[in-house]
Amino acid sequence: MSKDMFSERKKIDLHMHTTASDGASTPAELVEKCIELDLEVIAVTDHDNMTSVEEVEKLGRQKGLKVVPGIEISTYRGEAEYHILGYFVDPENDALLGLTEAILDSRVERTHKMIEKLSEMGYPLEFADVKKYATGVSLGRPHVARAMVDKGYIEEIGDAFTEEFIAGGGKAYVEKKNVLPVEAIEVILKADGIPVIAHPYIINHGEALDKEEIARLKNLGLKGVEVYQTKHNEKITKKYKQIAEELDLLITGGSDYHGENSPGILPGDRGMTEAEFEKLESYAHSVL
Repeated sequence: MSKDMFSERKKIDLHMHTTASDGASTPAELVEKCIELDLEVIAVTDHDNMTSVEEVEKLGRQKGLKVVPGIEISTYRGEAEYHILGYFVDPENDALLGLTEAILDSRVERTHKMIEKLSEMGYPLEFADVKKYATGVSLGRPHVARAMVDKGYIEEIGDAFTEEFIAGGGKAYVEKKNVLPVEAIEVILKADGIPVIAHPYIINHGEALDKEEIARLKNLGLKGVEVYQTKHNEKITKKYKQIAEELDLLITGGSDYHGENSPGILPGDRGMTEAEFEKLESYAHSVL
């Protein structure tokens, strides 16, 4: 994207992660980083939980940083993994809590199964070896990878994400709980939130959603498209902006910041304009 387009969107970043899921920054560290980079509006969108939102909102108020409550729910349609973002969500909603608790329980079970597979392959791990790296409630493959580095089985985290170990379809890979996109969309709507498809160009690590599939999701209740994303180049960004406009869907954007777990990406590296955010916020107020 051009510098002008980039700078116009630098102050509002609606896609970031903390240690509550697979981010490396604590809530306090995330807020400090955003203040340091002069952001004005952010959303915390941890995977499958909202446990960091209250702390980030409190710290943000103290620093003059507006915080939108958010979440990113991992879902599947066949082999394809769809991430559904939810904005302005009520974190105490019963339907949302029920789904996130079921997902988090399944993550623990999944971790045990991956540990068992790795141990059978000659890379023994204990659950405690992995759990110590999960400072939040959510367990995932990055925590398994860190434990493998600690044990000296691999040199760096990326080495774990191969077919030999825990990449999708790898020898020690275990599928996540199979939540359908429509389930996540319905739960976000029940929690008075706005469901948005995240990074539509990168689905299942390579496939892209076309206009027809996004239209199908709209019919299921989808309200927006994450157009601006560090995974989208300028050409892809223009494509999804056009799709969003043609389907009359809201436009969002964010960096997908994970701290040191996303090297080279900083808060504000992608975002959205004030006008785009005001439209999103106005829609949220209209449905409350």
